[in-house]
Amino acid sequence: MMLPNIETSEQPSGSMFGDIPRSEDCSDERGTFMSDQNSFESYVFSLSGSDFARLQNAVNERLDRERYGATSYEELALNEGRQAVCPFCGSTTHIDDGHTGSGHQRYRCTDCGKTYTLLHSNIFYSAKIPFHKAAMYLALMTFNVPLEMLEELCEISVNTAMLWRKKIFTTVDSYQGKVCLRDRIWIDETYMNDASVLHDDDNMKKRGLSSQKICIVVAIDIHKNIYAKICGHGKPTSSRIKKALKEHIQPGSTIVHDGDNAHAGLIELLDLKSETYIADPHDKNYIENMALINNLCSWLKRYLFRFIGMDLDNLQSYLNWFVYLFRVKGNTDKWPKLERIMRHLVLNTDTYMRKY
Repeated sequence: MMLPNIETSEQPSGSMFGDIPRSEDCSDERGTFMSDQNSFESYVFSLSGSDFARLQNAVNERLDRERYGATSYEELALNEGRQAVCPFCGSTTHIDDGHTGSGHQRYRCTDCGKTYTLLHSNIFYSAKIPFHKAAMYLALMTFNVPLEMLEELCEISVNTAMLWRKKIFTTVDSYQGKVCLRDRIWIDETYMNDASVLHDDDNMKKRGLSSQKICIVVAIDIHKNIYAKICGHGKPTSSRIKKALKEHIQPGSTIVHDGDNAHAGLIELLDLKSETYIADPHDKNYIENMALINNLCSWLKRYLFRFIGMDLDNLQSYLNWFVYLFRVKGNTDKWPKLERIMRHLVLNTDTYMRKY
């Protein structure tokens, strides 16, 4: 735990932990007086376990206040302008109705009479982990660290680590539904093994783009907007490509691709201009003109390789998170990454229902 530097020799008195001793009151085991710079350290080491935990909590709250302007989910939501809306009837008219057992403001809907809290329809509703741990967890998720590291650094159980990853994924599961690529667009496909098929005793690993591989269609436009969608198994058909991309590409745009026949139906459907570069790693023209999409596919595969053994039912959620983070990290000059994601989470109205 990092503590703030002491810039003055004056020590506060009457603190929540009692008087902080001055340097002349602190001595080491040999009875010699300690210097001013070590007096605070001596005081911290003298604290009981419960008082030290309180000190840690106070430090964490100060850091959260400085970074996010809040020390709780509810306070952050209020700062970001979240409105209290009845989750049962959608009404915004209410009266204050005391507080919950955990201290949250409770509202009573004047239309249906039911009670709720500000974060009733939110992943932070009835959250058990402290605000600062959720912030740390989120910071680690932006670096796509494995679950084991989240458990260790956040000091939470494996079940809690898995639960919060699913909760956060829930808030971006509909994110790509709004993506629309335009003007000049690069498209391609990348593949990953379907472990559920490979573990079947009746299946041997096959070469090439077999049905044992999951196809992921990837696209990026000149404005650096990206899209990634599961597109079945094996080499995609024209109908699968159309289904995956037709709602996410502006008609009349230019498509830069490798000339795969499966793209033809999409080009015709949306009246797209086709610019083709046949895949050839020895062709300088292909390498230069397809570098953007090839690099994106490489980044995506490296990202997915961090989560070997994931439940493939969650694969699209991992792709959604990748696309969301790509957009957030591309705008850090306008809005700091973590502050933007925390704002997204407290304003979101999606909830995750645990499956038993």
